[in-house]
Amino acid sequence: HGKHHAHTSHLTGDQVYIPNTRSELGLPPLDHERENLEGTKVSVDLQKLFSEALEDAPIVSIIELLVKFLFGFPIYLVKGSTGPRSYPKWTNHFVPKEPLFAPHQFKQIIMSDVGIFIWIASILYSIKVFGFLNVFRIYLIPYLWVNHWLVLITFLQHTDPAIPHYEASAFTFPRGALSTFDRELMGGPSIIGQITGWICATATHGICETHVAHHICSKIPHYHAWEARDAINKRLAQEGIFLQGNPATWSEAFRVVRECKFVEDEGEVRFYKNAKGKAARVPVFTNAGVSDSGVDMQ
Repeated sequence: HGKHHAHTSHLTGDQVYIPNTRSELGLPPLDHERENLEGTKVSVDLQKLFSEALEDAPIVSIIELLVKFLFGFPIYLVKGSTGPRSYPKWTNHFVPKEPLFAPHQFKQIIMSDVGIFIWIASILYSIKVFGFLNVFRIYLIPYLWVNHWLVLITFLQHTDPAIPHYEASAFTFPRGALSTFDRELMGGPSIIGQITGWICATATHGICETHVAHHICSKIPHYHAWEARDAINKRLAQEGIFLQGNPATWSEAFRVVRECKFVEDEGEVRFYKNAKGKAARVPVFTNAGVSDSGVDMQ
């Protein structure tokens, strides 16, 4: 998690939710006659090709989200799914060695592994004593539900067509820290949305609503996070920077998973493109390069 904070939105250094590139998905190379790098111009026939290649159907997106929500976190821990491509396959969080862990962390990981082994053994013993269906109903379903919340929250904090991703040459810590969104968990403008938003924000200590502050300074305790968020937003607003995303709901996750399909293989600053090859945001470059705001875009 510390590496994630140090390299948020770094295309090769972040630890999770790294976008797939055009070539990784097996899409045709960039054709400058039919599209541009920024994703503002894509020919109709190429849009159709992308849509078919990326299986742009609602049912496919729903299945993808179900797998992600229920099993995404365990899969990430076991095989490093959505992590750095430079890591060996099946790089997991239970082997106390590089690239995930430093030598001095060896004992800590072993202790954690022992705890997980005891936990798994306890579940198996409970199944033997009480039966699988009882354990599944009382413990495993709530466990998967917690996984769902974890992935829903973190996925929407770090994935959106408006969030930039950086090559190493353009990355800085401020840019990475500002390449994430605050969202209202299960919130919304309606009365019901305001009520559910308040309940979720209170129950989770604002984990979704104060995420930008957490990335700027992860030492801020949750009971000061709201105050920090308001102060940060006030300062960012002076620069025209607004990092409040849509409410973190299932419908928003559905929108995001359909709009965030891939990024290009080139470019210092890249934004997601959708299943038609179009980008919702375009980086703006000046003579001085990309500014330290990290969110210069059109």
